[in-house]
This record gives sequence, C-alpha cells and structure tokens, in this order.
Amino acid sequence: MCSMRYVIRLINEYDPGPFPDEFEREVVQLASNENPFPPSERVLKAIKESTLRINRYPYPYYSQLKAELSSYTGVDENRIAVSNGASDIIRLVADILLEPFDRVYIPMPSYTMYLMFSMLRDARVETQVFEGYDVDGCHSRGKLAFLCSPNNPTGNALKKKVIREFLESFEYVVVDEAYAEFHGESCADLLGHYTNLIVIRSFSKFFGLAGMRIGYALADESIAGGIEKIRNPFSISYLGYISAIEAIRSVDYYRKVADMIISEREKLRQQLERKFYVYPSRANFLLVKHTEPELVNRLMEKGVLVRDVTGLEGLHGHHFRVSVGKPEENSLFLEVVEEI
Repeated sequence: MCSMRYVIRLINEYDPGPFPDEFEREVVQLASNENPFPPSERVLKAIKESTLRINRYPYPYYSQLKAELSSYTGVDENRIAVSNGASDIIRLVADILLEPFDRVYIPMPSYTMYLMFSMLRDARVETQVFEGYDVDGCHSRGKLAFLCSPNNPTGNALKKKVIREFLESFEYVVVDEAYAEFHGESCADLLGHYTNLIVIRSFSKFFGLAGMRIGYALADESIAGGIEKIRNPFSISYLGYISAIEAIRSVDYYRKVADMIISEREKLRQQLERKFYVYPSRANFLLVKHTEPELVNRLMEKGVLVRDVTGLEGLHGHHFRVSVGKPEENSLFLEVVEEI
C-alpha cells in the first residue's frame, strides 16, 4: 500500500483566517491585509476588454509584464521571475535551492509558509525568536535565510545593515518585501552587490490585486532563470497578466491610495494604543497585544473580522492583527472594540 511522505503528517495546514464567505451576514473583512480600495480605472477597463480572450492561454514568458516591472523596479528583465503570487515564488525558491538536510534559518515571529516550503524539501529548519521581530543582527549560518521586511505579522522593517550581515553569512537570503511600498524603502539596490540576494514582491497588497494572484522575484540572473525554468508555464492567468501591467502603468493612483492607508493606519494606532499595546508598523496592518481571550470571537460576532495570531511562535500572550480598511470600516471596528 502506498503512503504519503512522512513530512506531510508533520506539517500543519496553513490557516488563512476567517473569510466573509463563511458568514451569512455582511461582515467587515480586516483579517487578510488586503488593499480595501478598488483597482485603478485602467485596470478595470483592461479586465473588461480582455474577458473575451480568457479562452486562450496567456503568453508563457510574460515579457510585457517583466518589461513594466523592470521599469518600475530598476532591475533588468533577465533578473525578474514571475509566478502565481508571492507565496508560490517562495515555494519555487525552496525548490531550486534546497537539498535534503540543508540548513534554513527563519527569525520569528514571521510568515509560516517559509517553514512549510522548507520542510517539504526536507531541510533542517532553525527558528530563532526575536521579541517584536527586532532582528539585531545575523546569529547563524547556513544555506538559506528567510527575512521579511516589513514583517508579517509585526509590521516593522529590517535595517539594511542587518540584511547585509545575513548576505555575508548565508549562501542565499530571501527578503520578502510584500509590503515594501507602504514602507517606502527596499533592499533591491543591494542586488548590484550581492548575487545571493532574492527579493520577493507581491501585487496583492499595494496594487490591490490579491484575487489575481501575481508575485515576482528580483534576483541574480541564474536564480531568476531557475525559478522561470520550473514554474508552471502558464502560472499567471491572462486577466492577472493584463491587470498587473495596467496596475504598474497607473502607479500614481496606487501611491495616493497607499497614502490614505498609511494615514488611516496612524489614526487606528492612536486609538488602539489607549487600550492595548500596538506594535510599530510600516505596513498596511497593525499587530495588537491584548488580555481578553474571547476578544477576536466577540469581534466576529459583531461582524468584524481580524486575524487571531495568538500562539504563533515568538508571540507571548493574546494577539490579533488588524488590516487597515476604508475609513468607515476602521471607524466601525473601533466602535465595536469600544462596545466590547
């Protein structure tokens, strides 16, 4: 009788948190770090005009998207790889780099998919807890390190000095910059100095295309080529491909949206700090420490969804992560918190 690999029994299923689809009533979704504002008019127009072409495969090399990304990031096209969301890029990086028993280092608390994809490659995973993800330097060596800046779920960003220390201590370093546009800084400029750096980005947050699933990597040509070689040939849908191109072309719209999100984040922070400890954030969400075990469930009962991250390695006590929504959604959330 055939059986699954033993590691599948060890891995916990990824918990995406609550989704509005699970509720019969209308709820406010502040649990998934999505951009709450609509896509740009250019994106919407492109999608409408392209729907009659969804019976055809997209161009498998995604050349036009890579050209736009090159212009947007300042990185040559041959150093850009694309796929079906940033999480898929993470998986592909693990697939092209990791052999069984390779040492992978992951500061915590952070995104749990780094652990899952490393374990699936039979790597030796080492985690180290840093309070508030305050990674003050590189404390290990090995094949691959996963860093997140700004970090999910704490929201803080890493100093470039620390990233350089990792690059000089590990064969490869991934820096997950899914929320970089809210921070306004990137370590992509280090690509010219370090061939072992892999920067991963997403269209889900800043560009508000979470439902389209588009991610990309900026890396040395050999690494980008390796990702491109083994990804699914049509990994981004035709509509995702078109919408990503038009999103970059309307980046000014998204920068204005990001400014609104940052402004709302600070208003939320100021209000929440009256009752809770709120972690400093450079992203589109806030991590909140509290003392009420049923708080997340009570919020849910009132129609407000936040992400319960209590129990994540490196977080001591009760925590929830709240995404920044539209002004009226944030106000409702604060009203419900006050009521509870």
